[in-house]
Amino acid sequence: MKRISLILLLGIATVFAACEKDDANTEGIDLSNTLEPYIEFTSTSAKQVKQGTATTVGFQMRTGLQQKVTVHYDVTGAVNLPNQTLVLDREATTGQATINIPANVIVAPATSATATVTLKRAVKEDGTELTLGAKNQPASQVVTLNIIP
Repeated sequence: MKRISLILLLGIATVFAACEKDDANTEGIDLSNTLEPYIEFTSTSAKQVKQGTATTVGFQMRTGLQQKVTVHYDVTGAVNLPNQTLVLDREATTGQATINIPANVIVAPATSATATVTLKRAVKEDGTELTLGAKNQPASQVVTLNIIP
């Protein structure tokens, strides 16, 4: 019985010794805000678009920011629109860019064409760049536009 009491007493003393008041919240990992603000496409699924019409691609951010954010993207392939921008207002978490697909993009004998929308970067007003994609994988931030007649 004495051994059990002694072991229990040592166990309780060890627990209290491990929780020193001076070390509380100063050591270890700070989990208060480990994920940096990021921007990504709302969907990276391919979209089917008719030539001569317009389509939209959506962007979303992890959190609303106290600054405007300028999103830079390119459209390449059958439709070539380099250096496109979209400005997201303060506190906005989403935005949509409209892409006009010209008529006669499909050149015979082809029955379809492809364009690619690539998220290049996003910059806050103070010049700070946002991470591209929730997992910081910029190569995955691409939307394919399948253009049909």
